[in-house]
Amino acid sequence: MSHPKRSSYGRFAIMLLVVGLIVSLAAGCGKKENGKKVIAEYEGGQVTADEFKSYKTFLKVVNPTYASIMEEDSVQESILTSYIGFKILGDRASDEAKKQGTETANTQFDSMKKQIEADANTKKSVEDLMKEGGLTYDQLKTFMTSQLIAMQDADLKVTDDQISTYYNENKASFNYATVRHILIGFTDKDGKTREKADALKLAQEVKQKLVDGGDWKELAKQYSDDTGSSENGGLYEKVNPDNWVEEFKKAANTQPLNEIGDPVETEYGYHVIKVEARGTKTLEESKETIKSTLSNQIIDKFMSDELPGLIKKMDVVKPSASPSASASPSASASASPSASPSASPSPEASASASASK
Repeated sequence: MSHPKRSSYGRFAIMLLVVGLIVSLAAGCGKKENGKKVIAEYEGGQVTADEFKSYKTFLKVVNPTYASIMEEDSVQESILTSYIGFKILGDRASDEAKKQGTETANTQFDSMKKQIEADANTKKSVEDLMKEGGLTYDQLKTFMTSQLIAMQDADLKVTDDQISTYYNENKASFNYATVRHILIGFTDKDGKTREKADALKLAQEVKQKLVDGGDWKELAKQYSDDTGSSENGGLYEKVNPDNWVEEFKKAANTQPLNEIGDPVETEYGYHVIKVEARGTKTLEESKETIKSTLSNQIIDKFMSDELPGLIKKMDVVKPSASPSASASPSASASASPSASPSASPSPEASASASASK
């Protein structure tokens, strides 16, 4: 039940890889601009090989999750297409979007750089990666600014009426439960396997300690194998149950409030659960989540409907597999690889805790 933690540039890191587009475009633009090979031309601009290399390095720095697939042949055209799309959207953005996006980028760049420089090993690792990929801090900030301007412009296009309509049409997606739980895993904190019977016995003992008045914070810290919640008393606050695995979801939806239930078995172990509240988030509470969803839809629509017609030539390795077979992350990819494998994730899935482990 790991709890994906947001970085200070959370939504930005998610949206960096809108690379689900696999488009069939003409290749072969091998001309040079100022001695540098031009690998793409689009309405209003072009991209050189060096620029594209720097951009991919930028993605590796801000979203290390995808570094391992960044150079795969199957994603090269998708990344380049996405990059061009954000460049165009950034250029087209309103003056207000440019102002707000630049301010946000300045703040997030400073925060990111502080995070990098806070640890000597991290700083060396990141700066070695940047040097190898031909990326300077100034370029990193430029790439970040361009994408945040595009995202800010999409945000500004979302109206209050659209947000209200979405909320009313998808109200069930904003249901929540606040729970505390302690996971006695089939694998413990040290990576050792537990027999199912031993896990159940320990879960029952933990339940009894809680019934007898034991402190959730102390017991969760001592016993829980859920690294996402063990340090905060096993608490998951106002999470849509649809984001959790089925057995945990059922307990969250049906267990009597403020009672410590019998251990619930999932594929990860036995969970001792107390449901503290259930309800539906208000429109006001859901506004930012909905705005982000609708804003992403605006960008997705541009990428799929308009962008292909604006690209004149591209010269990168073509995808060798179908989109479904590709390892490329998409705009809807979760911020964390441990996100819940819910069969029907809610619009809040990327902003909420996961209970998959």
